[in-house]
Amino acid sequence: MENCALEQWMKLKVPLRFRPDGSFRVLMVSDIHGGVGYNREKTTAALDALLDAEKPDLVVFGGDTAGPGVIHITNADELRDMLDGLSAPMETRGIPWCHVFGNHDDNYGLPNREAEAVYETYPHCLSKAGDPDLSGVGNYVLPVTDAEGERVLLNLFALDSHSGMTEFYEEFGLKPGTPVFHPTAGDHGTYDSVHMDQVFWYWQTSLAFEKSAGRKIPAVMFLHIPLPEFDFASIWREDSHLRGAAGEAVACTALNPGLFRACVERGDVKGIFCGHDHWNDFSAEYMGILLAYDASLSYHACQDNELRGGRIIDFRAEDPAAFSTRTVKIRAVMGEKGDSVG
Repeated sequence: MENCALEQWMKLKVPLRFRPDGSFRVLMVSDIHGGVGYNREKTTAALDALLDAEKPDLVVFGGDTAGPGVIHITNADELRDMLDGLSAPMETRGIPWCHVFGNHDDNYGLPNREAEAVYETYPHCLSKAGDPDLSGVGNYVLPVTDAEGERVLLNLFALDSHSGMTEFYEEFGLKPGTPVFHPTAGDHGTYDSVHMDQVFWYWQTSLAFEKSAGRKIPAVMFLHIPLPEFDFASIWREDSHLRGAAGEAVACTALNPGLFRACVERGDVKGIFCGHDHWNDFSAEYMGILLAYDASLSYHACQDNELRGGRIIDFRAEDPAAFSTRTVKIRAVMGEKGDSVG
């Protein structure tokens, strides 16, 4: 990857910088499952409360922002109407935000590439469509610099984890229903994950930043569907130091994409964060990488009133690889106002 390609990732509408005190905070929320008829008032109030309580420097929507079911998105006008509400808490405060796509965002006719064009019209949305020749939509990296904007201290990778294996079969010419085997995932193994070209893209981009800076840049990664390694960590709970709720089986792919191994071998990614499983908010450690969920912010789809919320990730400029993280619950910041709809 040439330096000119790196320059495109450095051009952000709103620069991401560590604060003068050396801090940088990310709030990740996911699985809002919004659309026509979603509870805008409840959802916006929840986001407002989270932002007021935590004061993040960046908000990440971790996928399934739209759909499924009777509340969903079918066209760009409906998406814009939904995003006008969801983005308002960040836009009015001037807080940068970004997103990754989940397995439900495009279920009702609006392709992710068209949806991405709508996202990118918002002044503080830093998401990018990424290389059109790469699998998926929204593969990008957001560099975070020092307070002076001179040195990249942290990279935030975003990857499209796609949808289900049915789409995978169609894309790669496999017979529908071709079995994929996994020792524990069972039926949950019907989900897809990142594809090999995305793994290569991450590797090449990470290496290009290292060569440009003359040092390895610490990084974390955001995607919607968990990797199989989340499943492994959920089994070996004591060894992985699992903390938090593990209320359902890890709904991952059974066809391992190799992304986790690539992260281990590159050595820059120290955390991988996902959504997808509404009743999981655990974090676990595996081979030097923290694997963590953000639970769900939904008021419409398999919500858990106790878990509803997001995940905070705190970085320090002096050692961005040694971040701290925790979940934050809507009930903790809103009380009974954060309870379920109806």
